[in-house]
Amino acid sequence: MWRFFSLLSVIMYFDFDISIPVLALSGGLFLLTVFLTIVYRSRLCLPVKCRWRHEGAQPDTVTWRPVSVVVYARDNSARLERLLEDLLEQDYPAGFEVIVVNDCGGYACSDVVTRMSLNYHNLRMTFVPERAHNLSHKKLAVTLGLKAARNPCVMLLNAECRLPSRRWLAGMMSGGTGNVRLGQAVIRADDDSRLPLMMRLDEANTAITWIGAAERCRPFRGNGYNIGYDTATFFEHDGFSGSLNLQAGDDDLFISKIASDDNTDAILSADTIVDVMTAEPRRLYRELKISHMFTARHLPSHPVMALSPAMMWLSVVSGAVASWLAYPNLTVTVASVLLLIIQWIVIGWSWSKASRAVGICISGWQALPALLWLPFHNMRYRLESRRNQYQHYTWQNRKVI
Repeated sequence: MWRFFSLLSVIMYFDFDISIPVLALSGGLFLLTVFLTIVYRSRLCLPVKCRWRHEGAQPDTVTWRPVSVVVYARDNSARLERLLEDLLEQDYPAGFEVIVVNDCGGYACSDVVTRMSLNYHNLRMTFVPERAHNLSHKKLAVTLGLKAARNPCVMLLNAECRLPSRRWLAGMMSGGTGNVRLGQAVIRADDDSRLPLMMRLDEANTAITWIGAAERCRPFRGNGYNIGYDTATFFEHDGFSGSLNLQAGDDDLFISKIASDDNTDAILSADTIVDVMTAEPRRLYRELKISHMFTARHLPSHPVMALSPAMMWLSVVSGAVASWLAYPNLTVTVASVLLLIIQWIVIGWSWSKASRAVGICISGWQALPALLWLPFHNMRYRLESRRNQYQHYTWQNRKVI
């Protein structure tokens, strides 16, 4: 037995006499670990703090304002009816109206609104003209809804949305005093199945990024399924005039234009996280991802959130190369393993809490490998968004590309 340990001591040993390249790599790993466990973790904590603040809000101190809720409907009368049943029964202290914008929804959506308006006098409907061409129907529908709104404050929903409770409107209006209100929405399948892990993590990462930016007084986008702003703010900035040539941009390019540190609130609580119901969640995720990848080039960058997964890769590579160069000295290997374990525990724990805060539960052990794959996942969709760029433009601009 003593011979075995003697041989082992020859093959592997501990020594602090380390070469300069190994010291440089180990120092780099240490700095990356400090950055990820302090700076990156602080970004992940922002949605958690946002939710704590809004969950503990005191509605009694709020000055309630009349609200107009604009609902965009397109060929989804069954979902529209379910949404209106919940929406019209909202427990809201002030008056509110609901305006359905029927975008080529035919008679089915009209019948739903007509039938329900007999019992709810605060329900109205307007139409997107059937011959409307060369522009985004969603942007036109929002503009028509805001023009029809009788109240200065407007909230926007889609017919596919499912409200979490009768306190959704009160939660969105009591969450802040700004003219722009950003709420969270999560893609859900009709059969209660879940999106693949990478799609859920990317959806959570997107929400963590824009909510964190709003918490740091640097708002740049929101979620178009649950968003609101004052009509005066909309028309003062000429509406969607800056992105009329694009199909998308109503929830990122426009919000980036009108939002500022003193007029925008990200609102996050159990009563305000909306579900977006669909029979094809993967298709909806893909459409939204490609659309936002295309418009992201016009938005401010957020390097901490964007580069942190790459830094995790760099940490692993630095530790592995340093250990290989230092072998058979195990001092560097043990130090590298300890730093990586600390890094992964902190990131996994923080990610678990942040994902729960935005309504997408992902455990820490699931988040770590998915985060390492996230740069490649984003690269795939970035290339796809550029492959057929004409689809992002309105018809009149496709010839120009």
